[in-house]
Amino acid sequence: MGSLIVEVAHSIIAPAAKRRFFFFAPNIPFQRYLGCYQEAFETGVVLGYAFRNRLTTFAKLFGEPGHEQEVVTEMQELAQQRLTEVGEAKDFFDLGMCAEEGRMKAYWQERGIYEANIEFAAKHYKVPLKLAVWNLCSAVSVGIGMGSAFPELTEKLWKAEHEHPLGRDKWAKQRADPRYRGERTFGALTPEQVQEFQRDKPPESVTLAKRQEQLLSQVELFVSKTRPELLPQFRM
Repeated sequence: MGSLIVEVAHSIIAPAAKRRFFFFAPNIPFQRYLGCYQEAFETGVVLGYAFRNRLTTFAKLFGEPGHEQEVVTEMQELAQQRLTEVGEAKDFFDLGMCAEEGRMKAYWQERGIYEANIEFAAKHYKVPLKLAVWNLCSAVSVGIGMGSAFPELTEKLWKAEHEHPLGRDKWAKQRADPRYRGERTFGALTPEQVQEFQRDKPPESVTLAKRQEQLLSQVELFVSKTRPELLPQFRM
């Protein structure tokens, strides 16, 4: 039985995976990995928000049968932990990509890597595919906990980050950032926005309601393929 969380992680990481040589496993440049992590986190946030009133039903798509409530509780505890660690978050980037970047750099520092070498690693490190998928699954899980346990914060941060026209200066800076992939599947951009992004035109804003609609349709498709017996509970 497939897991929705694993499906989301794979759909995001697959376009970013690189194979250095024929006999080496695929890997993802660290900066691009962070963009994938952010996408996975925000996807989880919207899914958690969308299913906040029927979480045990939603958890059937990724939890062990009979332990759905335990999984949901653990996700929400992880979200609370992330909020505690970050403190006051100005946007989802603080809670997602920036938190993960800080975690990785702290890990390297614990391993005795000097600050200058840490910055070098941040520019040149390649994340193994299996590790990237595992971490993205964690990002989706924390996101689900965040969106379901803190709906008002989700609305506030989403509105601030996505529900307004993106200025040209901010858009140009974002477009040049290697962490931003611009080829999203479950992420915050629609296919039409990706085309706009690739042209010399800032993408339009995306409302939280619109993003929910997009993801709910993808969840319904996933259920129809993997858990058709649950389809009546997940039809839009």
